[in-house]
Amino acid sequence: MSRRTAGKAGESRPDGSRAQAGRRPVHAAGDLAQTVDTLYTLAKSDNWTQREDAGFTLRNLIEQNFDEGMSLTQAWPTDASNFVRRAACLACMQRKAFTDASRARQVLERLSTLMADDDLYVRKCCGPFVVGYMGYTYPSITLPWLRTMGKSQDLNVRANVAKAFSQALGKHHGEAGLETLDQFASDTRHRVRSAVGSSLRHIVKHLGVEASAHLKRYPELAAMVHATKGRSR
Repeated sequence: MSRRTAGKAGESRPDGSRAQAGRRPVHAAGDLAQTVDTLYTLAKSDNWTQREDAGFTLRNLIEQNFDEGMSLTQAWPTDASNFVRRAACLACMQRKAFTDASRARQVLERLSTLMADDDLYVRKCCGPFVVGYMGYTYPSITLPWLRTMGKSQDLNVRANVAKAFSQALGKHHGEAGLETLDQFASDTRHRVRSAVGSSLRHIVKHLGVEASAHLKRYPELAAMVHATKGRSR
């Protein structure tokens, strides 16, 4: 099966940096397969900038040619290369101007596969950035999906769900974040515990004086907050 996609992006990456290359228009529909194959090669590059550009260019292509782009890249999330899988993850950051509810649900279905990826390079991109972005951008669709994903016992899935609330999503949807994190309160695995702690601190910080009232509903999370405060004294 071919790998596929198109275009060019010079915008902010999940980590806040920016691509150096300028934006190019996505190719015509007849060129999609060839463009995707070209981007597949770039996604495997040893050059970080080329890899990031490939991921965001794929994002642009899928926004403009959704059905074809998703079909041509259906093998990317399970590719043998972690670089390609990360590019597939970056491409899931579909912008609201181009994406409706139906598309967002299909993107989340793709993310369901990537959430279970055990590779560190993919994990650093997935939960805190891409999933968090989807949650912040499409909360009515993504927040229920996150609660459902949180029922999984898979270590990587649970850690990624918890990490999703460590940035903008947790800041703007703190109450929903607490409800989701409470699913993991008794999970003692280090990666999950660490992700819960990071997101919990972030949510409590932005809830401010209201945090204590909200935490009364989640005694195990409240205990984690108090334990953290005790260690910091």
